[in-house]
Amino acid sequence: MPGVRLTGVLGGLAVGFGIWLAMGIASAQPASAAPAGSSDSTSAHTATSARDHKTTAVRRSAAPRAAPSTTKRPVATARQPAAAASSARNPIGHRIVIFKNTHLALPPQMVFFAKRVAGTATFTENSVYDLQTVDQYDWNKLTGISFTLLRPDTDAIMVAWRYNVTTQMFEVGPYYNVDTARIMPTDSEIISVPVGQQFSFDADYRGITVQYGDTLVYKPIPEGLHPNQLCAFRINSWFGGTSRAPKNISFYLDLKPWWTEL
Repeated sequence: MPGVRLTGVLGGLAVGFGIWLAMGIASAQPASAAPAGSSDSTSAHTATSARDHKTTAVRRSAAPRAAPSTTKRPVATARQPAAAASSARNPIGHRIVIFKNTHLALPPQMVFFAKRVAGTATFTENSVYDLQTVDQYDWNKLTGISFTLLRPDTDAIMVAWRYNVTTQMFEVGPYYNVDTARIMPTDSEIISVPVGQQFSFDADYRGITVQYGDTLVYKPIPEGLHPNQLCAFRINSWFGGTSRAPKNISFYLDLKPWWTEL
């Protein structure tokens, strides 16, 4: 069985990379083909519109991962990560690049039959962007799991991010697609991360955890999303949202080994 699984992973990866490359060449396709659909700042599944107001971080006390049936409540704290300076000087992980006027990121990160995507990420000065439109509130996709290869935004479990030009902080949070509907982070599910600071994430078939220092958010998998490992794959990082990258954008992503996701 391990040999069969490895063969399936490598074969699927080759097929997936070919499709990924074709999608990159067809960069003029409608934004609805992106992992998040045509726009990520409004949704019938959220109580408020991200385009109508600023969002702020809600600090939560670090605790063991909650059961899927519950979500954590915010707890105020002023504590900052002890290793902040070191993280800013020495980003950990592989450098991911999204080239100007595209959505796609390189190098490709696709892995088939994934059950879990976990690791850390660091945004730098090269991750900062200003679209100068309301699309600034759209959510980019850091990583996650999808279940439909040709239409990744049909059903997906993802960690999302965007840059807040007002606070000059990066905002990260849990993000789901359920039958193409977008379930975006609510205000209470957004964590603000400074430039150069490392944060962690863990997404699986139970839910998504995002943590920066003592600030932690957990969001269980929504009703109606039914993971299927046979067609599951780790998605590539993606810019947007609606707009393409206004410049070359890069960040650091350190994912746990792919075989731990199977």
